Amino acid sequence: MTTISGARVFDGTDVLGTASVTVEDGVITAVRPGSEHDGDVDGRGMTLLPGLIDAHVHLRGAGNIGQDLRYGVTTVLDMFSAPPQFTAVLRGRAATRTDEADLRSSGLMAGAVDGWPAVIVPPDPSGWHMPGLSRPEDAEQFVVERAREGSDYIKVFVENPADVDRPVLSPETVTAVCTAARAHGLLTVAHAPTRWAFRAAVDAGVDVLTHLPLDGPLDDDLDLAALVVCPTLAMMRARADARSTDELLADPRLLAGLDREVADALRAGDRGHLPVSDRPGTSYDHAAENLARLAEGGATILVGTDANDVPGHAAAVLHGASMHLELDLLARAGMSPRQVLRAATSVPADVFGLADRGRIAPGQRADLLLVAGDPLTDVTATRDVRAVWRSGVRFSDAR
Repeated sequence: MTTISGARVFDGTDVLGTASVTVEDGVITAVRPGSEHDGDVDGRGMTLLPGLIDAHVHLRGAGNIGQDLRYGVTTVLDMFSAPPQFTAVLRGRAATRTDEADLRSSGLMAGAVDGWPAVIVPPDPSGWHMPGLSRPEDAEQFVVERAREGSDYIKVFVENPADVDRPVLSPETVTAVCTAARAHGLLTVAHAPTRWAFRAAVDAGVDVLTHLPLDGPLDDDLDLAALVVCPTLAMMRARADARSTDELLADPRLLAGLDREVADALRAGDRGHLPVSDRPGTSYDHAAENLARLAEGGATILVGTDANDVPGHAAAVLHGASMHLELDLLARAGMSPRQVLRAATSVPADVFGLADRGRIAPGQRADLLLVAGDPLTDVTATRDVRAVWRSGVRFSDAR
């Protein structure tokens, strides 16, 4: 049994004030008001939050989810990994270990034959190759195969054929994927980084849209309150500005959880493998303004980074550290700290059906993050990680 006492508690929805939180066998068993230190961990002057949920990552190895946990990200939602055997191995690790973030995954992403993402996934030595869809009638089999592999939701690649040099799914095929997924009880999540793709995904009935357009404002006739959006502003800024990692380098709290070789590569000017968009009219300001409109219009916002780094190498969007950049970018775009923290805890838990986490309350998983200061007044306080627990086990490498 462990008791964290005297901390300010944000329960995933609201601030409870100062309280003591007791954990036993990986579960929160009590939350008691009080500012005195009478437990095992002194939280006075700090804030205790539910473990953060990154609602958009890509995995290249177990090192990614270990790095996530060091930064207080206790659950990650993978939005495309391959081959299926690789995802199964990471899923198995996540189910049994407490030194890495927990994992949910789409597995493979729905895309066109000879299109994205098939062209970036080489054939496996076993003979496996990335499947593609050529017509709406292919959707049912694709969804059935993903469900058989254990996918928790279905990811769909949506792009304007005029914007890419490879085949893309037709709007009719995207709609068919959504229909098939719904019939099998699975949410759909769309890669939709442009105005055209965003609108096409909405019209197709996609449940969750990821990214925000850099090429202009969202359509005026969209029902914003009906949308669920994961903006991935860290990624959108990286795509628009190669210098976006300078902020990470300037904050020792963000560097503290990185392996030395990654930090050194960043300092040396390695900004990763993501190309900076040079399309006319492309601007990060469009993404930030679109987020402000969505928040004001009542859309459901999820915090996700599109983290994509390879362990041991620098990348434009780093696992763990970029989560804290994302929180700040959402706040700068107009969301209140309370809204931002909800979007990183209880809201993604609700959207993705993770009923056992995202909140600090009796009966919930003891996925917890203790930070110095008050992120309800300054959301960058989440960067000062003092302790992380996954399923009640304190992570020994937390800063």
